[in-house]
Amino acid sequence: MELEQRGVPTVTVCTHLFVRLGEVERRALGMPELPMAIAQHPLGGLKTDAVLAKAETLLDQVVAGLTIT
Repeated sequence: MELEQRGVPTVTVCTHLFVRLGEVERRALGMPELPMAIAQHPLGGLKTDAVLAKAETLLDQVVAGLTIT
């Protein structure tokens, strides 16, 4: 949030199980439009190839979140 407040675009990455919490936090912090990239749970405890595959699925969401005008 601090980076966004300083004018640095950011995207929050979370899993589908935490979308609701992310929405609540965005509103509570006064940044309801803060972009989120959503992956299928889990992100932790994965082997390298699985992490890379999840990162690939998030790429378009992150780029879109960083280029919102």
